[in-house]
Amino acid sequence: MVKSRRGLGLAEADFGVKLGGMNVQEPHQGLANAYRKLGKVVQAVGDYHAAQATAQATTIGDPFQYHSQDAFIVKESLTNRQILIREFLQAQENTRSRLNAADRLKASSTVRREKVDEAIAALDEARTNETHLYQKTTTVTRNLVHEKRKWFTRTAADLRLSIREYVLREIEAERRTLALLESVRGDIRSIDSSGGLSRLGREAHPPARRSNLAASQGPKGDAWSGVPRRTDLNRGSPAA
Repeated sequence: MVKSRRGLGLAEADFGVKLGGMNVQEPHQGLANAYRKLGKVVQAVGDYHAAQATAQATTIGDPFQYHSQDAFIVKESLTNRQILIREFLQAQENTRSRLNAADRLKASSTVRREKVDEAIAALDEARTNETHLYQKTTTVTRNLVHEKRKWFTRTAADLRLSIREYVLREIEAERRTLALLESVRGDIRSIDSSGGLSRLGREAHPPARRSNLAASQGPKGDAWSGVPRRTDLNRGSPAA
């Protein structure tokens, strides 16, 4: 997304330069003036979009990368727990095997003492190992369950905040772009007496409508909604 936005900004800036250069060979004074000013505006829009790409990388790209790496750490923790459970199950199987061996010795008619001592020692060792792995697995599972709740809560809150900030900054950037495009509207309509539309083979707007060039973006927000703009954004940056 960031790469595409930067590419768009570069393409728009290049197109703006070429569009502005068309005024040199245009004999119609009104159209030449429109080419020159529209070229500057399109070039400025390209600069806005290039800066907006940097803002996107900061507001949404960096948080996503951080939480992606954080999720990988969580995955590794769950993988380690799975390995621990596998070792515990193997220890249980080993304990059952040692217990069966001891039962076979008890049922045997000829039992040597050293064999009995060896079987008892092996069974005790297997049980000790099983108990240790059970306690370790239980502790790890309990800690992971506790951390899981905290991790989901923290991650969800962080992502919501990042997405909200990204959306607000995107809206602010689009508002600024719209205001910039509207700044050249008067030059386009004053190409000729028909409001510039005759160059497109269209009928002229009524004079009353042609003179209505009120900007959609006012200092307090959108003219059509009356919703005030945020005051905590850095309005000095084109990508804010």
